[in-house]
Amino acid sequence: MLTYAVIIGITLFLVDGICIVFGLFPPTHNYGDPDLGWRPARATGQMAVGKCIEFSNGQVTLYQRNEDGVRTLLSRKNIDSDTVSIRIGVTGDSQTDLCAPNEEIHSGVLQADLRAHRVPAVLLTYGSGRYSPLQDYLAFRKILRPYHPKVLVLNFYTGNDFYDILRADDRPHFVKADSGYRIAKPVWYSLDDPTVHRRSRVLFAARALAEKAGVRQLYFRLSELRTLGAQQGEGMSSVVAYMYDLWKAREPTVGYSDAFTAQILNQQLFFYHFPRGQEESLARVQALMELIRSENPELLLVMSPLPSYELTGEQPVDQALVRTLERLPITYEEGVQQEGTLYERLRGLAAAQGWIFVDNLAALKAYHGPDRLYNDFDYHLLPPASALVGHAQASAILESLEPSQR
Repeated sequence: MLTYAVIIGITLFLVDGICIVFGLFPPTHNYGDPDLGWRPARATGQMAVGKCIEFSNGQVTLYQRNEDGVRTLLSRKNIDSDTVSIRIGVTGDSQTDLCAPNEEIHSGVLQADLRAHRVPAVLLTYGSGRYSPLQDYLAFRKILRPYHPKVLVLNFYTGNDFYDILRADDRPHFVKADSGYRIAKPVWYSLDDPTVHRRSRVLFAARALAEKAGVRQLYFRLSELRTLGAQQGEGMSSVVAYMYDLWKAREPTVGYSDAFTAQILNQQLFFYHFPRGQEESLARVQALMELIRSENPELLLVMSPLPSYELTGEQPVDQALVRTLERLPITYEEGVQQEGTLYERLRGLAAAQGWIFVDNLAALKAYHGPDRLYNDFDYHLLPPASALVGHAQASAILESLEPSQR
């Protein structure tokens, strides 16, 4: 076996060398973003059309992005030439970058409301699925701040963002420093590492196979979870128990079987197995808000928490969620209490640091219409909920604008 292994290794080395020398079969890389980890839409230099499918009803939606990948109907040139309108940057995760026309997501409703009150506003929206709150801000700093906005709306999804701000893995993240926290680069990239240009065809093929099989991400994920668990005073047994509960939380009757895990239960299970992580998460949220304030002293800062399906309390509760929770060591009531407490802590942080707080939870709870607020495929906000959020944001911003801006 050793002989065969040596022969195969030498053969692969020779084939790899020949391919490199003659430029045969070059690897095709898909590089991640060095500052953000990844981007939902790259800068194209021209107006572009985005396309998505709302899987809960199969509807195909087209929406506009400008040359920088920002969700807006206006080009960079048109925005720069407009000296009258108030520019508002909006960022967040997939609950911001929703599958709906631009005018039906909450930033589109916010823009329409402000204009209806004779406040000329241009909304510049840049959200991305799986972004942490830190990534949300870094996206604002890199992509939206060059437009010189006067307002930043940070959509904070309370169903998983308190957990996401702790994650290191494939995203920029906070690490502790003498003076508090500093921003570190991703430990690894879900796309190809933009700082490494590989030439080996054999290693590229091996990496592609490991990626396809999920081995590579599983290895990095376990490694980072072990590190994160140790930081919270827990060992590998807690990591294994947490991963096992995540596996049990998959629900095959839902269109996206990991919907509850991704949108609600991952955060709850993490804080169940690593209880010290909750206060660390809040400390990082505070550090992020302080960083944003220190780097943007002239901006009107808006904290807009988006509650999960569970916290909103739509009735009756979907049986798929009830069945899922029966397999787990947490209950519906405990989940509501935990996320509700975090929501109120966020309200307190906003008040302490001079941010405007938008009470989207109250707006969503007050709704008693016939339409669902969240789809039942992957539990993202639907247009009726976006309308409520947009109205609440507009009301809060209008109260805070200077009279000359109204």
